[in-house]
Amino acid sequence: MFAETLADGTIVLDASDRVTVDEVREAQAALAEWRLRGHPTVHVAGVLAAPHDRDDLDAIGRRAVRLNIGMFIAVGQAARVMYLAAEQEGSWDGESLPVPDVDSAYDEVTRLRGDGVVILITGSADGELTGLADRVKEWT
Repeated sequence: MFAETLADGTIVLDASDRVTVDEVREAQAALAEWRLRGHPTVHVAGVLAAPHDRDDLDAIGRRAVRLNIGMFIAVGQAARVMYLAAEQEGSWDGESLPVPDVDSAYDEVTRLRGDGVVILITGSADGELTGLADRVKEWT
């Protein structure tokens, strides 16, 4: 995973190939470091491809809140448990959002993008978030 700064100043952390619980936790920690440096942060997450259970997804959503990630977007019905966990952990004021599909996630990150905003995209079981990362990196 590396940081790519786009023409508008948005910084993309493409971790769409990170599909295990440990890899997503590592990516979340990297995003939290950006937040500590004063950057607005967004985490877009799909359901994991690697073996996992509901508790794993729950932990990812809760960790986003504990790390004070600015916006957590859970993509797809299977990822909704991450959104619900974030809500239960204390994300009650719009800091987390469930979206039904990749196109909706794209619309949200397009709305949130801007100079210095760091967007982390972590993998999904079907690989759709790789396509999202590619679309986001095409912004001019």
